[in-house]
Amino acid sequence: MLELADNVRREVAPRTAQKYKAEFGQFMTPSSVARFMASLFPPSTLQTGRLLDAGAGVGALSCAFLDRWKAGGFAFEKVEATAYEIDDTLRAHLAQHLAGYSRVKANIIAADYIELAAAEGLQDRGYTHAILNPPYKKINSQSAHRLALRSVGIETVNLYSAFVALAVAMAAPGGQIVAIIPRSFCMGRITARSVTSFLSVQPFATCTCSTRVARRSRMTRFCRKTSSSGLSVAAKKGR
Repeated sequence: MLELADNVRREVAPRTAQKYKAEFGQFMTPSSVARFMASLFPPSTLQTGRLLDAGAGVGALSCAFLDRWKAGGFAFEKVEATAYEIDDTLRAHLAQHLAGYSRVKANIIAADYIELAAAEGLQDRGYTHAILNPPYKKINSQSAHRLALRSVGIETVNLYSAFVALAVAMAAPGGQIVAIIPRSFCMGRITARSVTSFLSVQPFATCTCSTRVARRSRMTRFCRKTSSSGLSVAAKKGR
């Protein structure tokens, strides 16, 4: 199903105006990157996987995660997948792709992730896994997004950091999150300042930069946990 989603991405992306992409910080995930991100989650023996994909696009990341499950990478009996997408065209493709999996209960939300999550308040939503390619865009101090985030105690100037912070808050204890983030997040003092400023809602593992992934629009890096437990994921929510 991931390859089908990637074919759709190849068709849709060139037809999407640059102005629109810039307005929404929209950069769709190639299948190779999606597959790599899904591989970072450690095996799981949970009976039910509860997946969050915020800003899901055509569903590449969800498909990569579900394909890995179908291939035996996780021991789930079923998966509950929640995907947020505000673009009507992308959401139609997303629904089609998630419908291709058996034993998956898909909840596709046609709403602004930040505004809805903030309105509902920061609370554990029980997500065992979150996989994110968040939008990349600055948010000014008086924007609707900034005010919504401020109302729940999150102060940040980037959409990507807001998405990650909200995903952390919504994850179950021990929940795991893999996200594409810019290099600046993982650079020295910036890392410490970022983690303490908007990820302090729960303890997080210390991350270092590794695995550079080239993308047509920019170069990104992933963070991997380097503590003794050896989880190769971006972050793990404290219990």
